[in-house]
Amino acid sequence: MVEPSKSAVKAVDSFQKIKEFFLFEGQGNSSKMNLYIPRINSREFDINILQEKLMEVVVDFALSRSIIRKYKQNEEYARMTKEARERFRSYTSNKGELGELLLYVFLEGDLKAPQILSKMSLKTSSEDYVKKSDGIHYLKIPDSNRYHIIFCEAKMYKQLSRAFKEAFKSISMHKEDTIYEKSLISYQIGNEFIDEDDKLLIESILYPSKSKTEIRVSNAFGIFIGFEINDEEGKTKTEDDYETWLKEKIVENVQSKIKTIENYITEYSLVGSNFYVYLMPFTDLDNTRTFLTKKVTE
Repeated sequence: MVEPSKSAVKAVDSFQKIKEFFLFEGQGNSSKMNLYIPRINSREFDINILQEKLMEVVVDFALSRSIIRKYKQNEEYARMTKEARERFRSYTSNKGELGELLLYVFLEGDLKAPQILSKMSLKTSSEDYVKKSDGIHYLKIPDSNRYHIIFCEAKMYKQLSRAFKEAFKSISMHKEDTIYEKSLISYQIGNEFIDEDDKLLIESILYPSKSKTEIRVSNAFGIFIGFEINDEEGKTKTEDDYETWLKEKIVENVQSKIKTIENYITEYSLVGSNFYVYLMPFTDLDNTRTFLTKKVTE
């Protein structure tokens, strides 16, 4: 049985979950948004701890399971880590891969949805592979025979509403590419999975009509949104008051955008789609992204 990344679980445990929000709350198509923040240290987000946790996850994120197994069998751990980091583009031009890594962390570490295709692991084969979704995971829906194939989209913008708009725009543009994505998974299944039972399960999820099982499958979209929050007003507060104030400010910011987010879903004809959404704020988004990406690739 495919297990989620243990490093991703530990990374999520190091974050603070602040609140859950719901889009289209009360309806049958309601989707949950999970708001997390990095740990706070001396009136600022502890980016060093975040960086350490992401470095522990990068191997599982960037390399296929077969490549990881080969390195571990040969006890070539340094080479394994080096190759994983090299899969990231240069941090000076890289704007998107940090968000992709964070989305992987949340889907594996919180949702417990294993990755079934790492786009990062295919980069040396064809850049075309990475032009569509940012990764693909699957999830068994509890107490049912239904599975969700989760296509990933990560966006990091200073404005929360713009990040959502760009995410839904991208999903809308590539929504019809899921057939291509599934064929890519099928082609790569030997690299991504080791156990024969796991391979059969994934094939059944990809093509339930051919598997002669009762499995029911739906597409879903995993979204990570990174955005910026201004905390200068709180710097003169006590540490306890700062944390309380900052969390309230972040929650109010997200709460005020829910209707706008729902309108984007309607605008891009995505009403009825399944979403798994994760949010994380940063106080200096551009410099934080550069710092974290640099540390992961070094």
